[in-house]
Amino acid sequence: MNGLKILLDEQVPEPALAPLRFMLPLHAVDHVQRINWKGKPDLQLIPDMPRRGYEVLVTADVNQLEDHDECAAIKKAGIHHVRFEPHGRGVAQTASTIATILAGLPLVVPVLEQAAGQRLVELTVVRCGDARYKVTDPERNPPSLYWPGRKSTTKRHAPRDTVPD
Repeated sequence: MNGLKILLDEQVPEPALAPLRFMLPLHAVDHVQRINWKGKPDLQLIPDMPRRGYEVLVTADVNQLEDHDECAAIKKAGIHHVRFEPHGRGVAQTASTIATILAGLPLVVPVLEQAAGQRLVELTVVRCGDARYKVTDPERNPPSLYWPGRKSTTKRHAPRDTVPD
């Protein structure tokens, strides 16, 4: 395999792994849970990544670049750092996180493959909430003229009989 070796940090829900593997078939995508690195401190995880062949870290830890030691470790490791800021709570946060990664990472990976050096990436967050869906009561607001039982607001004309000439 010539693709990138990508590691998902523990803030990334593990259910994102299977669709990412499907969407990025030329790349190796792992989750810290699956390689027994869950709970491993970042200052140990980051330097161990290149030793294990990992080139990309995907994380929701947006503070890593604000921490002097972690920032230095990322730079020294030479890994690509892909981050996003979690949005929402509970199920909405999980959905937002998975949507953000699935929407963004397949677009970013080709950029990272072509990069001549280390890159820092911030994914635009997919926000989950009321704006993500619309609910319609078809009894009050039928979706089309052809909805069964819809009361027509326009008078329909009966077809005229035609008489051949």
